[in-house]
Amino acid sequence: MVDLAFRMLDAFLVAMGVTLGGALSGAAASVLTGGHPLDRLRFLADEVRLWGILVALTGSFEPLRNIEQGLFAGQVKVLGRQVVLIVTAMAGAHFAYLLLMHLAGRER
Repeated sequence: MVDLAFRMLDAFLVAMGVTLGGALSGAAASVLTGGHPLDRLRFLADEVRLWGILVALTGSFEPLRNIEQGLFAGQVKVLGRQVVLIVTAMAGAHFAYLLLMHLAGRER
């Protein structure tokens, strides 16, 4: 159970960090190229969320293999654990998105 808690915290923070870092570095590049950084930040915050989730899930075939084992081999515990990690990574990326939208000001 402790291992799952550490993996959840890791997935949350990695997804959040990738989303924050990608959007902020893209906005900084926009400053250097003469673009409007807040518009770029809003755009990238939305686009980079999926990458944050993928990176947090190790970017390998392990999550897919775990889902397959859970569905076809009847290992419900493995499937449940993977679903929890995916939801946690989504929460981390979405938290970073909301934070960036708050800082940049919502356009909508």
